[in-house]
Amino acid sequence: MDLRVRLLVSLSPLLVALAIISGIALYSQRRVAEAVDAVDRSARNLVEVAQGESIILLEQYYVSELVNGYQLSRRELEQIRTEAQRFFREYTSIHEGFIELELVARVETMIAQHDAALTFLDRGDRQRAQELLQSVDYHRNIRAIHSLTIGAQREYEVQYLARIAALERIINEGFWIAATIVSISIAIALSLAVSLIWQVGKSVDRLTIDAERLTTSDSYGVLSQISPINQLQRLRDAFQHLIDTNYHRQQQLTAALQTQQAQLEREVQLQATIRALSLPITALGPHTIFLPLVGYLDAERSAQLEQTVLNAIQQRRARAVVIDVHGLAAVDEATTQTLIRVGRGAQLLGATAILVGVRPEQALAFTELPIGLFRYARDIPSALSLVS
Repeated sequence: MDLRVRLLVSLSPLLVALAIISGIALYSQRRVAEAVDAVDRSARNLVEVAQGESIILLEQYYVSELVNGYQLSRRELEQIRTEAQRFFREYTSIHEGFIELELVARVETMIAQHDAALTFLDRGDRQRAQELLQSVDYHRNIRAIHSLTIGAQREYEVQYLARIAALERIINEGFWIAATIVSISIAIALSLAVSLIWQVGKSVDRLTIDAERLTTSDSYGVLSQISPINQLQRLRDAFQHLIDTNYHRQQQLTAALQTQQAQLEREVQLQATIRALSLPITALGPHTIFLPLVGYLDAERSAQLEQTVLNAIQQRRARAVVIDVHGLAAVDEATTQTLIRVGRGAQLLGATAILVGVRPEQALAFTELPIGLFRYARDIPSALSLVS
């Protein structure tokens, strides 16, 4: 067989490997795009739950203020109602799970109770309206709404983390499959090249023996065919071409790996953005801000919490910050230290820190907080009464 044909045979594993890697790259790109879409959907679900909770809190705040005699605009309440109806109508059209449907039903019950209280207020019976908002059924329904909201947030957070893990797994699988194929193809190509060099070396050895024999002999002789020497020279040029080709292919593989690394970095940035959205700051009044804490406070979220709260106090000139700790999954020493730093930072900026929603199992842990650093309230209306 001609040496050129043998060289092509030795290169064939690399060509096959490149074709396979190209197919894997296209398939992985489609899977990555699908995984990114899934992550985006989970992120939107988390944002929608937070937005729904904010709308519910605004509804409670406005109705409570109206019943307690504060002069607030009914038009703003109607706008909030309109926005809430539109939001939950779209929410139920997308999400048809038990938690979502139960949440919407509870919210409709709350709005009906608010309408009843406002009806008593319009008739001049403020005491009856206040009693309705202080009734056991009303507070039981409110607690159920908050529990369903927290449950939805946890469910979406689990989905989000699972989809992030799936995205990372897809990227890692593509990388390792490509690396394995390249390694195997290079090993096969090297084996064929060594075999080819061995066969060429045998021909060169025969020529060397002929040359040595002729140099020690006085008899006339004819050297072996010279054509193999010419083919050997061409073979050396072909090997140089092979090295150059492999170098360019290695550069292509490096560029592909850098592209995958850039995609992974963009996913990390997306995760950081979603974590930032997990600490929403909302306004409860002209100089009062509200922050609900949900899930666990690791080192990264703790640092983000401190910076977010202090920046919000400075930018909004807040005199009070209401922190809802009901959604915290665990209260350990690191969590209490984070809250202490937030409370002291708020004091230095001239704001009062108020903790609301403390659960019974959290109460003992919060006894470690310094006396006088925080004020405490059972719920948001109570916290607002402390501010006023």
